[in-house]
Amino acid sequence: MVSCSTIGRQKKRHRFLLCTAALAIWACWLPEAVQAANLRRLVRRAADVADDVPIRRLDDVIEETGKSRAGREVLEKLSGSRRLDDALEHSKAVRKALKEVLGSVDGSVLKEVEALPRASQEAALVMAHGGKQLKAVVPDMALRSRLIRDGGAETLSALGRFDDLGEDLVRFDSALKAGKLPSPPGTRAVELHDFGSFFHKQGQRGHSFWEKYVRPHWKLWVGTTALAAVLLAPDEYIDMAGNLTKEGLQKIGRLGGAVLAGALAGAVEGSGEAVKEIVEETARSIKYTFFRSPSGIIAAALLVLVVILLVPATRRLLVKVWRFPVTVWRQTPKSSINKSAEGEHS
Repeated sequence: MVSCSTIGRQKKRHRFLLCTAALAIWACWLPEAVQAANLRRLVRRAADVADDVPIRRLDDVIEETGKSRAGREVLEKLSGSRRLDDALEHSKAVRKALKEVLGSVDGSVLKEVEALPRASQEAALVMAHGGKQLKAVVPDMALRSRLIRDGGAETLSALGRFDDLGEDLVRFDSALKAGKLPSPPGTRAVELHDFGSFFHKQGQRGHSFWEKYVRPHWKLWVGTTALAAVLLAPDEYIDMAGNLTKEGLQKIGRLGGAVLAGALAGAVEGSGEAVKEIVEETARSIKYTFFRSPSGIIAAALLVLVVILLVPATRRLLVKVWRFPVTVWRQTPKSSINKSAEGEHS
């Protein structure tokens, strides 16, 4: 029979082991928790939002950014330094970049950042710079806070890497809230964080695509399922350099319509065969859809005119043709015109 004293000693031993395990877990978890809190405070300060604004997936995005060259590139851009392999030069560059992002840097912030590994320091700068860029584009704190909450850390990463995406984010958000960016059947609904995730994951490839194909033709993308399709499955539409592929252009033609496909075709490099197939497919669609009544023929003619005017090269050619008679008339000497008129009278 076990005595009461023995049972008491066993309970004390169990309590001691539990306390020791709890202390060990606390000792391992506390530094990471403090670092995460410091990072969130740094980003919120740069964006000038309240301390309770959640930043979804910040820790994961910091880790992902630290494994890429994105943080190093942003640090080089903000500090103007290229000697970042040297520890002292790296520290100087981080201080300069922090001052650029925050306006001024106190000792506590600097101490918090310098306590991080180098890769995490650079990644944190990307997030903070993204917050600063958002503040510059969106003065309203309530809207800025919602964009951070809904867009998550991926959106801050995108804005931090590419300085020209702020207005694109606002346009994307407005179209999304208005229900003008539907997703193709069978796919999930596109959300605000998909905008940032696209640039965070695709990097320069995604930015090149957006700059070349989306931004100049934004109004044509809105209202179609084509943009959501590209954001959700970019590998099906663009190559490693960010150019539309032949198959991608064909899919966009089916999802976004002939007008969007015609506009994008003018920007596709080396896509003669792809453009030819798009034109042929569009012609077949127009024939089947429109050429069944007089009103359909008129609608088809107007649609073709719109497509022609949207392609820059064709538009320039039409302008030259239109101006040619006027140019000839202006260059003809007035004496010749007068002699022609006299000959007609005689």
